[in-house]
Amino acid sequence: MEYSVKKVTDPVTLGEGPHWDHAKEVLYFVSIMDSTINKFVPAIDRLTSVKLDVTPHFIIPVEGKKNHFVISQGRKVVEIEWSGMQNTIKILRTIAEVDDDHPTNVFNDGKADPRGRLFSGTMAPGIDTESLNSKKGSLYRFDPDGSAHKLATGISVANGLCWDLKEKAFYYIDSMEYSVRRYDYDVESGDISNLTYVFSLKDHELGMIADGMTIDTDGNLWIALFGGHHVVKVDPRTGTLLDKIEIPVKQVTSVTFGGPHLNVLYVTTGALDFEGPQPPPAGATFAVTGIRARGHVNVNVRIQDPTEGQS
Repeated sequence: MEYSVKKVTDPVTLGEGPHWDHAKEVLYFVSIMDSTINKFVPAIDRLTSVKLDVTPHFIIPVEGKKNHFVISQGRKVVEIEWSGMQNTIKILRTIAEVDDDHPTNVFNDGKADPRGRLFSGTMAPGIDTESLNSKKGSLYRFDPDGSAHKLATGISVANGLCWDLKEKAFYYIDSMEYSVRRYDYDVESGDISNLTYVFSLKDHELGMIADGMTIDTDGNLWIALFGGHHVVKVDPRTGTLLDKIEIPVKQVTSVTFGGPHLNVLYVTTGALDFEGPQPPPAGATFAVTGIRARGHVNVNVRIQDPTEGQS
């Protein structure tokens, strides 16, 4: 199959957490090492970046609240207001803070589930061997009232998340396991159970780590391979490697479907000086077309105001 892979943004140091806002037809993502949130508008080829005092690891719009987003800052989930323009950001409030027993932990990848509940995992900071294998992180679910629910512990590098309602499945990546987890998923409660592993990178001789991930409408996973120049397409029901898309940089970090028809795969990448310098276009965001797959609409986070429900 012939794919087209096109660079659509200038490089950042570590692009991550892409979220396609289908209503606005814009792509949001963060650059972790640059401490920026970013908005890319494909229709006019415009990228806007705003630098924060504390590094964000994800940015997701809030449902029903114009120009409101949730981001992470360290161990906190924070609500902000941002018009999408330069120098217009306001930090509104901290929704939740976790991992008091590991005060240096940080959130990493985060997404909203089909009901708008935020899922995100924590991990130790740093890219040294000790930090990457610390198992000090946990996976959390945040309900609309802001309550935090710990779903899994012993996480080293919290990464890709996605859901399949037909299969009643939640897929998750702890990068240092070199595998993809599957849990049974209850859409009504948001609870997960019955951990299994559905795809092993080592079994397929993929000598890199799994990073961000998304799912298409056929139930296949699309996984970014950090250190591997590729995004892979996987059938999690059979553990089959279906396809590989070559990206012209080594540090492929995350993926999401976007575009008016949700058939463009947006791919974020990094340019860390990790195992050597990474020259441009490393760190750019790429758009992959011609993949003959469609994604789901990315869900916004549902968060109640602090006074909601009070009399």
